[in-house]
Amino acid sequence: VVAKCRKCLSPGENLDTIATSLSSDWRLLWSANPSILNPSSVSGGRLIKTSLTYSVAQGDSLATIAMRFGTTVRALLAINPDLALEASLGTGTVVCVLPMPTSLDGCPTLAKSSTWEKMEEQYIAPDYYDNPFNWEEITYDAQGMPVKTRNPDYPQLPASAIGEEPGYSTRVA
Repeated sequence: VVAKCRKCLSPGENLDTIATSLSSDWRLLWSANPSILNPSSVSGGRLIKTSLTYSVAQGDSLATIAMRFGTTVRALLAINPDLALEASLGTGTVVCVLPMPTSLDGCPTLAKSSTWEKMEEQYIAPDYYDNPFNWEEITYDAQGMPVKTRNPDYPQLPASAIGEEPGYSTRVA
């Protein structure tokens, strides 16, 4: 009798064939079996772990376990034929867990940012108004020489110009 979440390889089976039958990747099976030093040398007759094991905690459901391990409820049911979708999981129940290979191959999608966010919702570095590029406007005279003038869009003087700590100054020009 082979324990749950394990498989005895038949002749001709290897990590790749088992992973394919589990809709997984051989690298996940290899990482679940630290005693396998060379994944190419695995042959029939060897007992391997087919997944990680998770002991159910109070309040867990198939959905929360799937979310925690980056898989789906359908995938959990496929590798745990003894579990049913409607059945409640008892504390301490052992569940075989095999994360989805796609969840391991990439970074999570970043939330899209908008340049149309309200100013109060945008992060502004504390020294933003101390930067001369923000509070000075550079124009050019007839000879092409730069001329600095106060930027009317930034009425606040830089704090460093009036002897205050970096950040927003309390006085206006």
